[in-house]
Amino acid sequence: MDDRKTQKVIEEDLRGVIAQIFPGQRVELDSDTPLFNGGLSLNSTQMIELTLAFETFYDIELEPELLTTENFATLGSLAGLLEELLEDEVSPV
Repeated sequence: MDDRKTQKVIEEDLRGVIAQIFPGQRVELDSDTPLFNGGLSLNSTQMIELTLAFETFYDIELEPELLTTENFATLGSLAGLLEELLEDEVSPV
């Protein structure tokens, strides 16, 4: 059985995580929604909250060098990063 999650499924997961940790957000989140400037308008503290929340959700740990503005630019870019990380987790060694 293939346990890999697609980017689309990960985006859905992230929408749920974001709704839980930022219940006041009224932004429609699609793949191109910016997470910082405009869109979700996260600040650095909220980025840390979001990171901790999805690390817990997926039981993974992001390496500090992955915490870049490129990886967190949009919901889609973050989901793409997580798709790669989760694929590495389930791939046989």
